[in-house]
Amino acid sequence: MNELDETLELLHREARTAPADLSAARARLLAEFDTATVHPLRPKRFRRFALPVAAAAAGVVAVTVVVAQQRPVAPAPGPAAAPPAGSAATPPTGSSPKAASPDVRLMSAVQVLTRAADLTVGASDRPVAPGQFRYVAEHTWVQRGVQTGDRTGYTYLWEQEVDRWIPADEHDVWQETRRILGTGKFLGGSVPQSQAPEPEITDTDQGQWQGRCGDFFPKAKPAKKCGDASDWDSPAFYAALPHDPAALYAKLQQLTKGRGSTPSVMFHFGIEILRAGQMPAQLRAQWYRALAKIPGITVLAAEANLDGRTGVALGLTDRHEIRQLIIDPVTGGFIGERTIAGAEPDQPWIKPGTELGAGAITTAVAGRLGEVPPK
Repeated sequence: MNELDETLELLHREARTAPADLSAARARLLAEFDTATVHPLRPKRFRRFALPVAAAAAGVVAVTVVVAQQRPVAPAPGPAAAPPAGSAATPPTGSSPKAASPDVRLMSAVQVLTRAADLTVGASDRPVAPGQFRYVAEHTWVQRGVQTGDRTGYTYLWEQEVDRWIPADEHDVWQETRRILGTGKFLGGSVPQSQAPEPEITDTDQGQWQGRCGDFFPKAKPAKKCGDASDWDSPAFYAALPHDPAALYAKLQQLTKGRGSTPSVMFHFGIEILRAGQMPAQLRAQWYRALAKIPGITVLAAEANLDGRTGVALGLTDRHEIRQLIIDPVTGGFIGERTIAGAEPDQPWIKPGTELGAGAITTAVAGRLGEVPPK
């Protein structure tokens, strides 16, 4: 199962189908550890090296949500708080001068995405020269908790930073650093917080790793392949994508056909690719045009604030969650994303309408491995 399949597998409860081999693995694991009632929640979006081995074997059902928080402010936003802030993507070098902001209240989602595409066409990325690195920083809140049954468990939000350095030649050494900044934000549970101990921080939740082609955990299965065109953490994925919006839309349908290629699945997938922070500007413009073809996308908020930047929140609504894509209507830049609980959240102890989180990506060019470019 590659990374695309893994993410789609975890999208929504109604879209999940547990393969027989995972059921057998779960049975073997529970028999070995005799812990049949407690299952740690795993992230919805994860890289193959981010999941503890035990959770992978058990095929545990879980979700990650991310809440970006304005730096350097420390307090975490509550579920009902005003929209949180995060580290927004740096406008690409060579971007066109800012135009007057349109009245987005009068614009449809298709018009917003089309305008963003038009603006992005005039943008260019700062090139990564030999010996330099593409720096991608993600500031998130990660949902972790315990599920002890179909309707029992609890959930915390962990604040996490992930910094990644990708060399100009992907065959060279990459580096990733993860930091857990806070673990105590209680989102809800079938038991009070006093009876809900915080999940333990695992060896893969924080630390520093290096590896050629981004292979930070060589012993992990399935093995990470250099130049894998199915792995959105690889530059090869973007090099293999078409640049025609209709062809990109067809590609989205193909990649999500295992889950029915529904609008929610395609939209979710489209956002996850943008969150990887590696999509070239010219391709990103056509990606917006492809997303505009997904039925049902609407303007959910004309003014959505993320890390001090105001954008337009576009989204799709289903009974489990409301996923939002936030775009700067003036520059066409991808600001980030937000998730809100729908009428029937995946975890029954989460209240409908709860702001589950948001996330933002910062990209830049670093002169050496481990160097954090100035903000």
